[in-house]
Amino acid sequence: MPFMRSLRLRIPVLIALSVFVLLVAGCTGLLQNLGARWVTRQIAAEFDLDDAQTAATRASVERLIAAAPEALGSKVDMLVATVDVAIAKGLTEKKLLGMERQVDDILDIAAAAIIDEASPILATLREDQIDFVEARIQKRLDEARKEIEKPAAVRLEKRQDEFVDAVEDWVGSLGDRQARALREYVAGLPDESAARLEADERRVDRVAAVFRKHPGPEVIRETLWNEWKNREDWGPKGRPPRARRAEGRDTLLFVYGLLDARQKDHASKHLHELHQKIESFFTAAGS
Repeated sequence: MPFMRSLRLRIPVLIALSVFVLLVAGCTGLLQNLGARWVTRQIAAEFDLDDAQTAATRASVERLIAAAPEALGSKVDMLVATVDVAIAKGLTEKKLLGMERQVDDILDIAAAAIIDEASPILATLREDQIDFVEARIQKRLDEARKEIEKPAAVRLEKRQDEFVDAVEDWVGSLGDRQARALREYVAGLPDESAARLEADERRVDRVAAVFRKHPGPEVIRETLWNEWKNREDWGPKGRPPRARRAEGRDTLLFVYGLLDARQKDHASKHLHELHQKIESFFTAAGS
C-alpha cells in the first residue's frame, strides 16, 4: 500500500516527522514529551528556525499529539483489524482496494491537521531560511541524480535488495526460492526513477516560487494541500497514479501467494506489535 512520500522540499518534513510521532512515539507521558521535543528539534534543524519559530513548532507538535487519539485512533484500529483478517483468510483485489481507501483516509486526516498547524509557522520563514531549505533540498536531489546515473544493473540490484529486505521485515526469513521469485518479480517492474525525480524537481520549483513571495498562511496551506493531494502525479513521463496503485496491489497479491503459514503468522504478529505501540501512544496522549 502506498504510504506517505516526501515532497522533497523540506516543508513536508513537518508532515513526515509529526506523523512519525503520532504512530511510534513512546508509551508514557514522559516519552510522549520526549517525542515532541525530538520532533521539534528535527524540524528546527531542517528549517533553521529561530527561537520564536521553534517555540511555535513545539506548541503545534504538542497539539497534534494531543489530538491524535480522537482523530486517528478508531480508524487505525479498524485498518489493523481489516489487514489482520486479510492475512488470515487471504488477500483479494477487493480487500486491497478497501485497505487503500482506509489508508488514504488516515493519511488525509493526518496531513490536513499537520498542514493546518504548519502553515502559520511556515509563513514566517525569512529569505535566508528559504535559501537554507533549498540548499538542503538540492543536495538531496543531487544525490538522487547520482543514483539514476548509475548503471541499470546496479540500480536494479539495489531495488531487489530493498524489496526482499522489506518483505523479510514483515514475514521473517525467506527461503531461497522465495527470494529468487521476488527478485525476478522486481526485475520485471518498470523503473520510473527518472520520472519521479523530474516530478520532485517540478514540485520543488512550484513550492519554492510560492514561498519566495512570502504569502500568508492561507496561501501556504492551499499550496501544500494541493501538492499533497497530487503527490502521486509524476507527470507525462510517469504512469498514471491508478496504474501504479494497481501494480502495487498486484505485487502484494504476488508476495502473499509466496508465503507459508509460518510467514503469515509472523506478519500478523508484526502487525499487532506495531498496533500495540500505536495504542500505547494514544493511551499516553489521551491521559
